[in-house]
Amino acid sequence: CAPMVRSFRANLEEAEPVLNPQTLITTIATGHPGPAYSFLRRVILENGGTFEMVSDEEAFRAMHVMAKMDGISMEPAAAVAFAALFKMVSQGIVKPDDVVVVNCSGHTFPVEKFLLGDDRARSVEVAAKAHAAPLPQEEGLLASLERLDRRVQRIAIIEDNPEAARLLRRVLQAHGEYQIAEAYDGEVGLEMVRQAPPDLILLDLMMPGLDGFGLLDALKADERLKEVPVIVVTARDLTTHERQRLSGRVRALWQKGSFLSTDLLEDIEAVLR
Repeated sequence: CAPMVRSFRANLEEAEPVLNPQTLITTIATGHPGPAYSFLRRVILENGGTFEMVSDEEAFRAMHVMAKMDGISMEPAAAVAFAALFKMVSQGIVKPDDVVVVNCSGHTFPVEKFLLGDDRARSVEVAAKAHAAPLPQEEGLLASLERLDRRVQRIAIIEDNPEAARLLRRVLQAHGEYQIAEAYDGEVGLEMVRQAPPDLILLDLMMPGLDGFGLLDALKADERLKEVPVIVVTARDLTTHERQRLSGRVRALWQKGSFLSTDLLEDIEAVLR
């Protein structure tokens, strides 16, 4: 993949091969992309798009994230696609409202035996941790979650959209051993935090019955809960009046779809510290 990216960035019509690819992902270490580059370059120039490359460390990290967040097991070449997707989201190339299709099929026939022969299965000796080279620092939500204070255990998610709540829970669980409670409407959420006050509340505003504004009023009136920090994550554009109602009552306000931004996680970090 790297020869295509470097050649595209150099505005070359044909890809320059890499004679000695430095990667452990052998199935994609051909060093020469063949006719694929010229075809993809023409499509991108005509319709828009980009090339992106990732390191082995980023690819293996993507394998780990997908396994923990969604229970998906994949081989390294497919993980390269997800690692590049994570990178493009964090860079703002892929927007929150974009529809993304990831090709996980790999090659149309198994190539390992043709590339490696009897050597296609290998044993790898991993160096001791003290001598291992540090991995490059990742950016975005996933990297920020790694730095959350592990002493904080209780996070409440109050969100009427189960899919949005599931996304938050999976990302948090992939990066820490947190006690995460969920409620899908304001009244149930209020009762939940009254029974077990959390260290942080992630709150949606637009919910049937008791909405986020009403829940904030109830929290403020409760001596045990009035100091619990709240981060609002909402899908709608708020009016000036609505923003004034939130002023001084929440630690941060974010639009849904920005969960891979560093800014959101910096706010979560600051609250949990």
